[in-house]
Amino acid sequence: MTVGPLHLSRDERYCADTFNGAVAAAALSAAWDIGLLEELAEKDALDVHRFAAGRDVHLGAVRAILTALASREIVVLDPVRKTASRGPGFEDAFKNRGFFYWLTRGCGELFTDLTRLTLNSERADRGMNRDSRAISVACRSIARTFFDPPLRELLDGMSFTTVADLGCGSADRIIMLAQQWPSVRAVGIDVAQGALAVSKEAVADAQLGHRITLVEDDVLTMAPRPEYRGVDLVTCFLMGHDFWPRENCINTLRRIRQVFPNVRNLVLGDTCRSTDVHGTDLPMFTLGFETVHAVMDQYLPTLEEWHSAIEESGWKRADERLIDLPAFSFIFRLTPA
Repeated sequence: MTVGPLHLSRDERYCADTFNGAVAAAALSAAWDIGLLEELAEKDALDVHRFAAGRDVHLGAVRAILTALASREIVVLDPVRKTASRGPGFEDAFKNRGFFYWLTRGCGELFTDLTRLTLNSERADRGMNRDSRAISVACRSIARTFFDPPLRELLDGMSFTTVADLGCGSADRIIMLAQQWPSVRAVGIDVAQGALAVSKEAVADAQLGHRITLVEDDVLTMAPRPEYRGVDLVTCFLMGHDFWPRENCINTLRRIRQVFPNVRNLVLGDTCRSTDVHGTDLPMFTLGFETVHAVMDQYLPTLEEWHSAIEESGWKRADERLIDLPAFSFIFRLTPA
């Protein structure tokens, strides 16, 4: 018996697209990990067999990954030539790959354990497990694409000698700053050992170990130390929501002035809680970002709440950039009030 093409109803198509999208999200992250996305970005057509042999990856798994990506038109498969090429959705998927990586690799275990983390009877015994290394890799991509261009524009013309990056993650930002301003020294600060491992590799690869110092410290409890004394610019991206709730945020912002006694500017970039959007109007990333932090019982402030807390903390907003993606994101340049 020959089975013809499926004719799905609207409801069936909706469910199929939702399911296939979840598979494609995981496939996109895997494709990035094994170098498949980069090769597709560079070549008109990729020989699937040659790629699998050259990368020592399982051919069947690579085919499955490509099939999942093809279901969302990220790639186009040619079964005769056994090749894959960029589809109409490739450019956007490649640009936004950090969001998918954050979701499936960085927070994948949390979503897998979502039922137990919802049940109060089991929640206390479960760890809020996220992969700090994967999150660092994801945030590096997100920051490079969406936050760094307005950051460079904001810093252009500013004078500073030593920058400290709070929650430095992959060290991508301080490496960028050290390369763009050759006389500047930098301090990267992070509490996650997985993130610091990524940072150390990146600093060594950039041959900037003589100008960049990496420190294991908790931004929420840090105290003055010799490495912080000469810092006149502090940056903090994609972790400001960790300062909250409100009183904690105000105290942390005040502590930054104490820990870095010579700071003249604090540049803070983060994503806020969404306002006035619901259901199908939710933009990409917002749903995942807010779900993860709700499960972790971590408060996310709105933009207006940030404004209020900053005003009370002894800082003032000297400049501001609003970011379209991630939605409800900002960059503030703060100066001591």
